[in-house]
Amino acid sequence: LFSVLGALSRPRHHRRRSERDLRGAHVRTCVRTRVCAMCRSARCRSAAAAVVAAVAALVAALWAPWMARSAPPLLLVAPSGQGAAVLLAGVGTAATTTPGGRRNVGRLFAEQLAQMGASVAVVARSEAAAEELRAAGFAVAGVGDLMDPAFASKVVMATKPATIFTAVGGKDSSGGRVDGIANINLFKAAAALKPSPHIVFVTSWGCGETYEFLNEQTKNILGPALKAKTEAEEFLRGSGLNHMIVRPGGLVSGDEPATRKGILIRDRPDIGGSIRRQDLAGMLLWLPRRPDTNGLALTALDRDMLRAEPPLKDEEVVELSAPGD
Repeated sequence: LFSVLGALSRPRHHRRRSERDLRGAHVRTCVRTRVCAMCRSARCRSAAAAVVAAVAALVAALWAPWMARSAPPLLLVAPSGQGAAVLLAGVGTAATTTPGGRRNVGRLFAEQLAQMGASVAVVARSEAAAEELRAAGFAVAGVGDLMDPAFASKVVMATKPATIFTAVGGKDSSGGRVDGIANINLFKAAAALKPSPHIVFVTSWGCGETYEFLNEQTKNILGPALKAKTEAEEFLRGSGLNHMIVRPGGLVSGDEPATRKGILIRDRPDIGGSIRRQDLAGMLLWLPRRPDTNGLALTALDRDMLRAEPPLKDEEVVELSAPGD
């Protein structure tokens, strides 16, 4: 391509002579002295070189964003002295009984991280779950119950992650909710680690200030889980840890393809709706980590599946980060 462009950029008399005698004196003189024997100008060769350089720069500029997208975002790369870039808790397996099961958001997020080559470690609740996760190619940070603060501390100290992702929820063997205490144990362990990791906590729309916008039927069904998650949210907010809380709306099956219409909404607890799990997992890769977004609780919805009255404003949508951020 560059050879063709270079040839086309030569003056017309160069092309005629080159076609007539590729080894002629004129061509040799131009190549050797960079001065055209016919037009006595140094611009002939430099014009070709300039065209080739410009095209190369254009190709590099167009290709760079796609190359950047093929590598993990900087926020997922472990700094020097730290272990796994991301420690994940709440990764689905065959034994997962919470909505989404094996294809829950944690599992989809872990798969996308692995595909990007990020350094990740996952927490397993049983040996069977650990075997399944290892077979899927994930490093297992530990096997145990995050309701035990000693276990939570052990896995955090062993992995020294730059980021902790958690979507832990459900019930323990006695039927008690784990959404609050298990996550709080993780946050306490994170606060004790220096440097402290960034926390990404995935809860649900209906937690915190969004609870009052639920209908009574939903409150009766999901109330205990939402209140337990809200307890963990409140602890995280007061912990001093850098964090972001993501509250997805109704989650659509993880087997459904992404629509790529997911958005993050701030300061509008009244807006509800749905989002596909694949979209949410993809958005988690590019969560912003800026001073103005630290500590926010954001609603994650599909733009075509939300309910907003009054309508959503542009300034209420938080932009995802770009490659390198």
